[in-house]
Amino acid sequence: MATADLRPMTLGEVLDRTFTLYKRNFWLFAGIMSFPLLLVFFAQVGIAAFRTTAPGTPGSSAVFVGVFGRFVILMIVSMVMYAIAQAATIFAVSDLYLGRTATVRAAFGKVRGRVLRTIGVIFLVGLIVMVGFIALIIPGIILMCKTGVAVPAAMLEDKSAGEAVGRSMDLTKGYAMQMFLIFLLAWVLAVVAAAVFQYPFMFLAIFKAARHQTIPFVLLVLQYLSSFVSSVLVGPVATIAFSLMYYNLRVRKEAFDLQHLITLLPADSQPVSPVPGAPSAA
Repeated sequence: MATADLRPMTLGEVLDRTFTLYKRNFWLFAGIMSFPLLLVFFAQVGIAAFRTTAPGTPGSSAVFVGVFGRFVILMIVSMVMYAIAQAATIFAVSDLYLGRTATVRAAFGKVRGRVLRTIGVIFLVGLIVMVGFIALIIPGIILMCKTGVAVPAAMLEDKSAGEAVGRSMDLTKGYAMQMFLIFLLAWVLAVVAAAVFQYPFMFLAIFKAARHQTIPFVLLVLQYLSSFVSSVLVGPVATIAFSLMYYNLRVRKEAFDLQHLITLLPADSQPVSPVPGAPSAA
């Protein structure tokens, strides 16, 4: 078991530790992302195969209903699988941060019973941020930064969606710019990964559509496969960063490092009263 390194970190140290954890535990995080996203990939391929063989007159109401239904199914599958992958990654980061052994199986095991809560937090955060973006964009960016650690709070402190959002807003007070920079980095990495893996197939599909040609099924599969690869490679980075930022904020504001060390002491040597203002270790 590794020794936990619990201390206040600058944003640069958070990012450095993010990439260090990612590189040292690449197969752990790739494995966590792969299992849920494989189901999304198979769902995409299955829907694409059904679409190419389904009968119907283009533009008919039956075709429209079928397309809409498949879209809804794919959205639901994607949301559920993304929530599972994000929650499992958070638990893996938590174990590594606290000096414990992290495995793919253990990470998914801790997600059991928390999937609906994770979806609820993601949905609530998305709704709040969307309302903020409608209000002239800037409020949306601010709310996105303030709710950036809501999912880690929900998972690691066993909080409901509303409580997790409030917890995130409390923790991120005074650190909105750092949260924004993490979001910006995650966006840049996602764009670069998409440019390398997805854009070539996407542009080819657009070219064929512009020439009124049917997009081959193989090209659709390659598009979905490239999306899967880029998500597995880049997807964990943002979750790792925000999970570390969550703990960093607790260390800075609540002396989480001292509280965690107290929990490691033998029962007979622990102080009678806990560190003032510090919640129990997650």
